Amino acid sequence: MSSIRVKFTRGDEVKYISHLDMMKAFERALRRSGLPISYSQGFNPHPKMVFGLPLSVGVTSEAEYADFELEEIIETREFMERLNSQLPSGLKIIDAREKKTKGNIMAEICRASYSIRVISEKDTSLEEINKGIEQFMNKQEIIVKKETKSKVKDTDIRKMIFFMQVLPLDLTKNKTSYNMTLENMTSENCSNKKTMYELKLTLSAGSKANLKPELLIEAFNSVSGQKLIIKKIHRTELFVDINGKASDPMIVC
Repeated sequence: MSSIRVKFTRGDEVKYISHLDMMKAFERALRRSGLPISYSQGFNPHPKMVFGLPLSVGVTSEAEYADFELEEIIETREFMERLNSQLPSGLKIIDAREKKTKGNIMAEICRASYSIRVISEKDTSLEEINKGIEQFMNKQEIIVKKETKSKVKDTDIRKMIFFMQVLPLDLTKNKTSYNMTLENMTSENCSNKKTMYELKLTLSAGSKANLKPELLIEAFNSVSGQKLIIKKIHRTELFVDINGKASDPMIVC
């Protein structure tokens, strides 16, 4: 028996599939690859795999994680290559490491970072947006209506916001497929004479406290009087909680 943790990306090709459908895609790929995955007991056995924080439909990511239990030891490179050969376009494993700890990735996630493309409906300048962010982050509490499984309740989200910054959009640094898609969006947006910005966020995530970027931006608009409109959300990293410190999931596994 052995365990492997992987880091994988979710591109535009699969951004509209649900978390459940993504899990089914991995299950089919595992079956076709012939990898020695462990299965649960019972009438309807399932592969023993656990995924990190589910990604909302329409969101892309360069940092998703999953843990797999295997019946026998296999080299991480071979595992990655065989599984990648069977995964659909848009899902790609970019790192794999032997997992030696007992915890699972879903329970360990504590924070998430995002890169969000936004425009200002009021055509607010970069300086004005940053001033609004500074005032927003200086507040002692930020109360919003947050939906839980059973009800909607008032929740203070201030302690769930670790980082918030807006930057001019620069698509010249990395000609990735992600940035090329955004470049097309920016060109289309020029006809509306609205400037697109990059909003960088690090927020609480996971089972203990979870703040979605959509709710954060809604709260910012309400408090600041500005009106930022989301054009695209891209998750850039997930972090796990190790002794109260946000850490790289691949280093601590």
